[in-house]
Amino acid sequence: MNGKFWGNVGLSAVVFGLVAFGVTKISASPTGITGVLLPEITPSGFAEELSHSVCLTSSSVNVSKTDHTVDASFAIENKGTHAIKNISILCTLFNDAGKEQGRDKWIVFKTVKSQDSGVFTFSDKMFISKAVTRSDCEIIDLQIARTPREKTKHGAPVEHGSTTHETGKTTKH
Repeated sequence: MNGKFWGNVGLSAVVFGLVAFGVTKISASPTGITGVLLPEITPSGFAEELSHSVCLTSSSVNVSKTDHTVDASFAIENKGTHAIKNISILCTLFNDAGKEQGRDKWIVFKTVKSQDSGVFTFSDKMFISKAVTRSDCEIIDLQIARTPREKTKHGAPVEHGSTTHETGKTTKH
């Protein structure tokens, strides 16, 4: 029994301990492996701050039974004073028994103006379980859409040899 043998015994004990710890964490989690691999998501501070004025009024996620096509539809209402864009929507997907089947995220890149609403639809090929029958969606992030800057008008182009420039100073050439 040399050092290599005892090294292998020690390494085996560490690996066994890590496996036992992992199994304990998974079995202690109320949602099983899904709860460990998909931790709870909370909306960003900015999304929470605007949650009273920007809301997801309806959502629908339908998974095709024949292929991997997912059709999602989201209705967003903006009662705030600012236009919003880049709205991230996270949907938790469930089967008939209420067991979580996974999560997916959609981003609405279009702008929803102040005091306006919009319906946004997506149709994508995704690898989502065909057992999905229900979804629970929420806005987890968004941004205020900045108004475009107005173009400043510049004076007429100055010809070479002129004595005045846009700054109003006179020079000699």
